[in-house]
Amino acid sequence: MINQIKKVLQSSELVQGMFLFLAWLVVWQIGRLVEYTEHASVWFPAAGFTFSCFMVLGRRAFLPIMFGAIVITIWNGNHYQLPLTLNELIWAGFLFGLAHILPYWLGASWIRKISQAVEHSVPKLIISFLLVAGVSALITTCLVISSLVLTNQMEISDVSKTLLPFWVGDTAGIVVLAPLLSGLLICISPSSNLDLSDFTKDGIGSFKNLLNKMTLNIFLIFITMTLAYIFDSQESAFAIFFLAVTHMWIATTESPILNVVSLAVSSLLIVLLVHFFGLMSHVMVYQFALVVIAANALFGMAIPQLKAYNRELEHMVFTDSLTQVSSRQYLVQRAELEINQCHDQKSILTLVLFDLDNFKLINDQLGHINGDIALKKVCQMAKTFLSKNDVIARFGGDEFILLFPKLDIKSVQKIVEKIRIAIKNINLKNAEISSSFGISELQVNESFNSLIKRADKALYLSKKNGGNQINLALT
Repeated sequence: MINQIKKVLQSSELVQGMFLFLAWLVVWQIGRLVEYTEHASVWFPAAGFTFSCFMVLGRRAFLPIMFGAIVITIWNGNHYQLPLTLNELIWAGFLFGLAHILPYWLGASWIRKISQAVEHSVPKLIISFLLVAGVSALITTCLVISSLVLTNQMEISDVSKTLLPFWVGDTAGIVVLAPLLSGLLICISPSSNLDLSDFTKDGIGSFKNLLNKMTLNIFLIFITMTLAYIFDSQESAFAIFFLAVTHMWIATTESPILNVVSLAVSSLLIVLLVHFFGLMSHVMVYQFALVVIAANALFGMAIPQLKAYNRELEHMVFTDSLTQVSSRQYLVQRAELEINQCHDQKSILTLVLFDLDNFKLINDQLGHINGDIALKKVCQMAKTFLSKNDVIARFGGDEFILLFPKLDIKSVQKIVEKIRIAIKNINLKNAEISSSFGISELQVNESFNSLIKRADKALYLSKKNGGNQINLALT
C-alpha cells in the first residue's frame, strides 16, 4: 500500500501537491471534530501535520498548505455565516495561511538543520523539538488570532479567552502527532529532507509486547476519565497525568516507532473521551496532560540513547583506540580497586610490565603503520593467554601492563613465558619481534606506584641483559 502511494506521488509534483492539499483539509476537519470552543480544539492535528510537512518536504509544502488555508477559511466563513464577501474570505485565508505556515516552516527548518548536523545527538534533537514546538505554536497563535481579528472573523474581546487553549491545542498537535506524521511522510514521499535513521535503526520492535502495555494504558485512560465524569471535579481530571508513568515505561523499553504510535493512540482516545463524556469544563487539564505526557514520552526515548552514548564514551575513555586493550586510565582505576581489596582480604595480586625490544627500529625500518600492526598483534596474542579477570592495558607507546588478581608470582611467570614465546613467533615482514618483562607481586600495604616501580626495575634488568627475557622484582 505504501509503495503504491509512493509510486503515485512520484508521477508529478502536481500529484504530490494535490495529495498534501487534500490531506491537510482532512486533518483540519479531524481537528474540528474535537473543537470545544470557536478556533480552539482539545488538540489541533493540522498544526502537527503542517510542522511535519515542512520538516520532511520543506518549501514544497508551502503552496498546498496555503491553498488549504484559503479553502478552509472560505468553508469556515460559510459554516459560521460570517458577514464577509468571497474576496474578503480569500484575503483572510491568505493572511491566515501566512500566519499558520511561516512560524512552523521556520521551526521545522531549524529542527531539520539540527537533524542533519554531523555531530547531532538524539537527546539534543528531542529537546530542541519540544522547545521549538512550544515557541512556534505560541508565535503561530498570536499571528493567527491577529489575522482573525484583523479580518473580522473574531471579536477582539474573545482574544483573551482563546489565546491559551489555542496555543496549548497547537502545541499538543505538534508534540503528539508530528513525530508519527513525519515518519509516515518519509515512507510515502519520493524524497525527504529529514533523516530519522537514529530512531529507526533498531527496527520496529515487538507489537505483542506493546499491546500488553497499551492495554494497561487504555484501561487507565478509561478508569481515570470515567472517574472524572462521575465526580465531575478538577481533582479527578488530574488523574490522567498518571499516564505519564506508563508512557515513560513504553518509551524506555520499546522502539521509538512503537513509542510514537502508542502516544498517538492514547492521545486520540483521550480526545475522543473528552467529547464522549462531555468533560469540557476540564478540557484545559486534558490539553496540558497531552503535552506533558507526549513530552515525557519523547524525552524518554532519549534515555536509551543517553545510555548508549555513555557506554560509547566509557569505551573511548577506558579502551586504547589503537590496540583495543584497556587504557591507562582504566588500568589505574582497576589497579587501585584491586590493591585495596587485596589489602582488605589479605589476598594476592601480581603485576607485569613489558615492552617490545628495539621497537624504534621496527618503526624506522618498516614504518609506523607496521609498528602499529606489531602492537595490535602483540595485544591480540597476549589476550589469548589471559582469563576474564586478568587485565591487559597499554601504559604508553609500546609499554604494556598485565594485572593478575588472585595469582602469585610463580603462576604468573608461567603465563608470561608463554606470552614471551608467542611474541617471538610473530611474523611481521621478516622483522624480529621480541619483548622484555618485569614481574612484581603486591606486598603488604604496598601502593600501586611502588608496585609498578619494582616491576619497572625488573624490566630494566631484562633489557640490560639483552632483552627477550623475564625478570622478577626484588622484594
